[in-house]
Amino acid sequence: MSGRATFEPFRIPRGALPEEAAGLAAAAAAEPLLVRDGDRLPAALAAGALVEIPAGLAGAADEACRGADGSPAGAPGPARACLNSEAHRARVEAAVRRALDGGHAGVCLDLPDAPLALGALGAGFCAECQRAFAKELARDYGDHFQPLDYLALAREALASSPGALGLERIPFGREFWRARAEWLDRAVAAHARAARDAARDAARPFEVAARFQALGPAQFHAARHLDAALFPFADGAGSSGAGLFRLLRAVAGRRPCAVEPAAGDGLDRLAAVAAAAGVGLALPGNAPPPAGVVAVRRFAQAAAARGRSAARTDPVAECAVLYSSESDLWSGGDHRAAVVRAGDALAGLQVQAPVVMHPADAASAAVLVLAGARALSPLEAQAVRRRLETGGGVLCLGEPGAVDEAGRPVPLPFPAGKPAGLKVDRGTVVQIPVPPAPRAGPAGARDAEELARALQLLLGRGRRAASTGGRSPLHVVLYRDGTRLDAHLATLGPGPAQGSTLFVGLLSAADHRRGRFKSSAGADERIPMNPAGFAISTVLPAFEGYAVLSLPG
Repeated sequence: MSGRATFEPFRIPRGALPEEAAGLAAAAAAEPLLVRDGDRLPAALAAGALVEIPAGLAGAADEACRGADGSPAGAPGPARACLNSEAHRARVEAAVRRALDGGHAGVCLDLPDAPLALGALGAGFCAECQRAFAKELARDYGDHFQPLDYLALAREALASSPGALGLERIPFGREFWRARAEWLDRAVAAHARAARDAARDAARPFEVAARFQALGPAQFHAARHLDAALFPFADGAGSSGAGLFRLLRAVAGRRPCAVEPAAGDGLDRLAAVAAAAGVGLALPGNAPPPAGVVAVRRFAQAAAARGRSAARTDPVAECAVLYSSESDLWSGGDHRAAVVRAGDALAGLQVQAPVVMHPADAASAAVLVLAGARALSPLEAQAVRRRLETGGGVLCLGEPGAVDEAGRPVPLPFPAGKPAGLKVDRGTVVQIPVPPAPRAGPAGARDAEELARALQLLLGRGRRAASTGGRSPLHVVLYRDGTRLDAHLATLGPGPAQGSTLFVGLLSAADHRRGRFKSSAGADERIPMNPAGFAISTVLPAFEGYAVLSLPG
């Protein structure tokens, strides 16, 4: 493992010589360099570069996985690999060995989830996948389960379906849906294990990263086996990205991760909001990054060197948004989209709301937010019930629900709430609709007001960890490291933020009198903190992009 604090990979532009990579990396403030399998680099450059290995593509068309119609997966485009193919795993392992023998720092598995991106019927029907699925069914239903021709069953269901083909219309469709997600996890785990075994034999560090094509529970589970991960940025227009970045930070834990947005405007703002969550920004292709992105990268790297990285400190939590992989799996991604929208809406109200992967991970004093969680696992539903029994607050955005191991609905062990609140044991449940995508004008104001009223019921009036005042909108995220409190700030509007006032609640900041303010534009000054009721406040220096205000313990 490299132990890197940031992960913002880059590629050499076309026509550039490999010897220019060091200068390009310094100019873009990016690392590591990504190179294709077979590219030759000087030894000094190879020692810091990752080799891209096409882990999701088949080596030949006749080795491709198959769709439900029997055609090669991905046809007429690039053939997708079979996630259960031993031949494909051997090919990836051979590429890993070449990278290790070439003196490279590691490998980046390129699009290992490409077969899943084809949908439920696009891949998973080759002979090797059918054998793997038959073993899964035998494990679930017992050794007496007779092997079946699942490809023929899927073809029959596809031919007889009058419209969209759901899981209920495919024989063993729910089992197949879960199995495909598990196959990706096993494939990535096998690739990572082979790389680490080879590195152990060579007695030197070797990094294993991956670049994913999509977001989902399968990709998030697979990322646990990696040293770093690169995900696509798939938020809608008008979103600050805060919800997605906090979700990815929860998925990655302490490991570095980054997003790869499409080229366009607003990358400076996106880089600042991502940095406030400890997430990097990797640009597609090999175009040079804008100056604002470079400034944010340099500042984030310097903050990480000083121990101020958002990825290595603990977030302050007024609310905790639950990401349930079960709900994401059985809702076809609707739960994940609701979590992202909830994160955006809470960030817009400057509520400190990190994402948690399990209900038990939420701080005891935080309000647990269930966004579009209509398929909670039995363990998750019981954990929510226990939270209510101990006096916790639960905010349901949308109707919650529970499912069994096969995704079939089961009774929820706690009642759904009401907009005015419902007392359940010693706790309170409030239920309002899932926040829609960000909207401008009166509609967006009404959405924010409804959410603010629900939070007031659960958090109490006037209790806020952080808030700002001024003309320029700011994104604020608080982190604690021991007795030190860091406020990570990102500008959301055009131009610099001038005359903005930051309020930090005494429950979070105690009674600090001075703070140190640093920004990506180069500002570094000590500023006073003034008492303001149940908070302390300060007028922030003018800045644009990304900044950190540290309040020492």
